[in-house]
Amino acid sequence: MPGKFAFTIQSWYPHMKPADIHLWEKFIRANAGFFDSVDYDVPVGPAPDWLDVEKDELAKKELPLYQKKIDVVGFKDNLVWLIEVKPFAGSLALGQILSYEILFRKDNPGVSGLRLAVITNKIQNGYDVIFSQKGIQVFEVGTCPKCMGSASI
Repeated sequence: MPGKFAFTIQSWYPHMKPADIHLWEKFIRANAGFFDSVDYDVPVGPAPDWLDVEKDELAKKELPLYQKKIDVVGFKDNLVWLIEVKPFAGSLALGQILSYEILFRKDNPGVSGLRLAVITNKIQNGYDVIFSQKGIQVFEVGTCPKCMGSASI
């Protein structure tokens, strides 16, 4: 299953911001072996109306440039984890992960065992209940001096 949904980037996380990379690396160090493999920057969603991916090979190659990107898709046993990495997670992280789930399911209708997660240094006040009600697992990796000033944008 690894590599099925995305272009796996082995050496870097191209679209993640430095604060996101910091949080992801803190999560991985604390949870070694949590995933069997991961894909980064997984493109999901439809092509823009003006991009004809059905008839134009160049347009088909350009499609990932215009799609939404899931920060991380993790694979463990028969589970597929969609992961948004966001400092001080709140509404933005919530909206992104719920949107990515819809787009991912539309692009990959046969996938089962889907899980949603947000990795953050600290969840915003009151959002623990909201994430829980939506079935989103939140992993708080803690706030250190390096991520203390990171905004949620």
